[in-house]
Amino acid sequence: MPHLVLRDEVDFDFVLERMPKDAVKWGAAVLKTAELWRRADGRAILIEGVVVEHSRPLHPVALISLSHGDTSVRLWRLAAVERTPAVQRWLAVVARDLQQLGAGAVRSTNIAPALLEELRMDRG
Repeated sequence: MPHLVLRDEVDFDFVLERMPKDAVKWGAAVLKTAELWRRADGRAILIEGVVVEHSRPLHPVALISLSHGDTSVRLWRLAAVERTPAVQRWLAVVARDLQQLGAGAVRSTNIAPALLEELRMDRG
């Protein structure tokens, strides 16, 4: 499952208020964060994305959760979506946006380095 773990915990209220929802072009794909919801138990945020590649829309959902002082960003396992490079890039864009909202450097990831290029992420 594609994921990134960022150092430090983000403030969920701040993320819900300030998460960018701009469309980003990446090669032949367009990536967009559409909606955010706080999970019913308050311990995670679900983010709906729209990834359009070759005129075919995909609707990934990311799960942001806090664990052991870190922030985890991964595709939500309950939303079946093809894990294309563009979907993984969208997940990396979400993580980069979280860094700009207070999360720290990438502690670990299983996303290919080529998909993280040009995002200017803190990978300390």
